[in-house]
Amino acid sequence: MPPLQNKRTSLRKRLTTILLHMGLWLLYAILQLTASFYEMPDLLKVLYTTSYIFVTLSTIFYANSEWLLPRTLEKNKKLLWLLGIIILFGYSLIARYFLISTLYPIINHTTYPSIPVISLLLSNIWWWFQPVAFSTGYWFAKVSIKRERMMRLQKEELNRRETEQLRLKQEKLELEVAYLRAQINPHFLFNTLGYFYNKTANSHPDVAEGIAALTNIMRSSLKKKGPDGMVSLEEEIEHIESLISIYYMRFNNNIHIEYSRPDNLHGQRILPHILITLVENAFKHGELHNAAYPLKIKLTLDDHGLYFCINNKKRIGPKEISNGIGMEYVQRQLDNTYPKKYSFDIKDTDLFYSLSLHIATTEITLHDQLLYN
Repeated sequence: MPPLQNKRTSLRKRLTTILLHMGLWLLYAILQLTASFYEMPDLLKVLYTTSYIFVTLSTIFYANSEWLLPRTLEKNKKLLWLLGIIILFGYSLIARYFLISTLYPIINHTTYPSIPVISLLLSNIWWWFQPVAFSTGYWFAKVSIKRERMMRLQKEELNRRETEQLRLKQEKLELEVAYLRAQINPHFLFNTLGYFYNKTANSHPDVAEGIAALTNIMRSSLKKKGPDGMVSLEEEIEHIESLISIYYMRFNNNIHIEYSRPDNLHGQRILPHILITLVENAFKHGELHNAAYPLKIKLTLDDHGLYFCINNKKRIGPKEISNGIGMEYVQRQLDNTYPKKYSFDIKDTDLFYSLSLHIATTEITLHDQLLYN
């Protein structure tokens, strides 16, 4: 749920609670006014007396339910709670004595009849007991409702997690089945490509070279990644160069590509299939036959990391079929693997398309070289 909606819901609940309390206290005040009016017909005097009693009782009610009980009984501090309600008893006794000794004479212009101390104490017990009992019952009801709501939310969360686990297990099973299929089909395909390579190596060496490049790319797509989830940058660049050579052979060298890369890749590692996916996208949608606007692919390395740039003129007319999954894959993998450690900028106009990718990379250690080679 969005934060603003949460805030509105919380505000609505508070307002409902306040209105409910006001309504119940109003009903209680009406009952008190009605009972007092029979003993004291003067409405103004009844209002004064009832208002004072109302303030005293509501103070005891909220002091117990909103402050004392949450700090004592909720934490299993029963003796402290008993001490607290005894203090509230003293407060109600003082308030009642003030009503009798001071407020009553002012309102009625006569002194209140003398009352023994023991009678004052006994009569004050009921006066004190009402708000303490009601506030304690209210607090227990509120805690019970809160616990029930928390248990319901926990149950819903548990059900949601169980559902999510079942979904993940199902996805894992489907991936395992798909992986098994992928292991069977490429095995046959690689054997077939190897047969074609052997048949054409002597008679058509250029075709054999293309088959070898295609086989290299396909093997890279199925090769397992290292424990760090990465492959060497050298390996990724080799696949890009294989793809470029395939396109040169496909169009009988009648394409224009400016490609540059550093000679020393400094043992860098990178997430697999990121760079080659960007190059494939350029081949699919770019104009490759215009010498004035060649496809430009540039890779550079410095102390700050890796920079990969592609610039191309857009192809006019029919384009290769694309579902856009490749670029979505790149963006998602960059977000997951290099959070806040990369920049990926795309400029897409009517005629031209360019992108630049910067990734902060780390240098491979000798141990890693031995591990992955």
